[in-house]
Amino acid sequence: MKRFLIPTMLCLLTMHVFAQQAVVNKQHHFPKTVPAGNYSGITWLGGNRYAVVNDKARTAGFHLMTITTDPATGNIKDVRADAFMTNQQPNRDEEGICYFPQNNTVFVSGEADGHIIEYQLDGQLTGRKMNIPSIFNVTHGNRGFEALTYNATTHRFWTTTENTLKADGEKPTITRRIPNLLRFQSFNDDLQPCEQYYYLTDTTDVKGTEGKNTLGVSGLAALDDGQLVVLEREVHRTPNEIGSYAHVKLYVVNPSMQRAGDLLQKQLITEFRTKMNITDRSFANYEGICVGPRLNDGRTLLMLVSDSQDQYRGFLKDWFRTVAVGDLHFRPQPNTTTDLSALLKTINNIGDNTKLKTPSFLSHEELPNTLRFLAEPPKPGEDAFENDQYYYKWGKEQRETPRGSQAAIDETQWTSRAFSPSVGFVIGPSETPEIFKLVEGARKDANATNKIAKNYFRRTRPFVYYQEPSLVSEDDRKEETTYSYPSGHSARGWVYAFTLALVVPDSTETLIARAQEYALNRVICGRHYKSDVDASLIEATAIMSRLMSNAAFLEQLDKARKEYARMREKANEN
Repeated sequence: MKRFLIPTMLCLLTMHVFAQQAVVNKQHHFPKTVPAGNYSGITWLGGNRYAVVNDKARTAGFHLMTITTDPATGNIKDVRADAFMTNQQPNRDEEGICYFPQNNTVFVSGEADGHIIEYQLDGQLTGRKMNIPSIFNVTHGNRGFEALTYNATTHRFWTTTENTLKADGEKPTITRRIPNLLRFQSFNDDLQPCEQYYYLTDTTDVKGTEGKNTLGVSGLAALDDGQLVVLEREVHRTPNEIGSYAHVKLYVVNPSMQRAGDLLQKQLITEFRTKMNITDRSFANYEGICVGPRLNDGRTLLMLVSDSQDQYRGFLKDWFRTVAVGDLHFRPQPNTTTDLSALLKTINNIGDNTKLKTPSFLSHEELPNTLRFLAEPPKPGEDAFENDQYYYKWGKEQRETPRGSQAAIDETQWTSRAFSPSVGFVIGPSETPEIFKLVEGARKDANATNKIAKNYFRRTRPFVYYQEPSLVSEDDRKEETTYSYPSGHSARGWVYAFTLALVVPDSTETLIARAQEYALNRVICGRHYKSDVDASLIEATAIMSRLMSNAAFLEQLDKARKEYARMREKANEN
């Protein structure tokens, strides 16, 4: 974590420069020309034309609005809602919208269905939608795709969820004072997924634990130079509403200057608060942001729109606001995979080992005797050890790449979380209890088998042998007295993949590929030799052979398959 100190100090030193370049204009509302709504996303269509989504509209669609601004200051002079364009289909809880000039269409993200769909400007569907990676399939309740933006110069769409995905950890609450760990996902013009980055929000600054809190990223705005403006906002509501406030922070990140898979470093542009008390009713929950027209002096205009919850109880308003910013040349400092893994470890330490009982299936006598078929590990001076040395060097070369970032993540996260994206749902005690019992029971059998082999061969780990730090060096002290052959992580990964493939056969290829990656990531970390992970596949095969003839395992497998069938039926109904 110490490596973050230098970038943080540099951010603090330059923060006042960005703040001076940002001018937050006065917010305005226009009750005579803008109907009460739940305005959650906005995009610029050119000139003074905008499209705005309403997440509680009766039907799916978007408003076309005319917004007039002062070309010198960017201050809003007038807003007029012209028409609501809809295909009369049910509302999708539309949260984000972006204009795609190549087709003169808009894309709209829905929290209810988890899709990002293309619409013509008359509200009709084009039939195209984004190919969403499976990791985004399961969110914490209504906390899915909140932000959406597109830039025609970089040819990239960007989106993210409001809160941490279930596969990545817990979301913050007023008592759980942690940041959100988000994934910023890009797509190309063909609507295929491209780069993905991690992003950490700030933690709450609320005093006390009374009331309700919403903390997350509600909007993104893509700039021509590849940078993104990030709208973080925290809404705190008191029990009687008096004293409630919304705190908005605008950050800039620069994915084009970081590696895919990195944690995005961010720089504060500006921040402001709106309030609700006896004398001040400026409270505005800003949920949408977009890049608007250039001002006369060349500054970029950012347009923000707030969600009034249909002018809740008559005292909230549909506020619009602009922020004028000068050129933002944010240059992030080098990011290390060790920093990323430490952050993920802090947030991802989810209690999968809960009170839900997950007994193993095999008795000690039924565990496969791997000592009968595993060869002795290679020793220094032998030809096979040269291959281990080759892969150890290869692994070190991967550490400063996106693959190295994934290896660091795999070092720290639960096995269930590592394989959830491969099947498209969260494997957990509350989300999928029967599947969780199956894979966790099998994992325990893999652990027990592996422990016997490790204690017999007692091979020194490579990072200890070479007297070098591993990829995740903060764990080196506790790992240096444990053994290397065969790899326990890898054996668990293979058993997880084989077991899940019995439940979700359509994901077999994805699961096997993930297990192979998971195993080789142990080499990248410096925890294991290549021969260690090779032996783990042999070990896992023997374990699965025993499990497939075990009555308790087969009974739980049947329950898991039925649970998955119910999940598919429910998904098809939706």
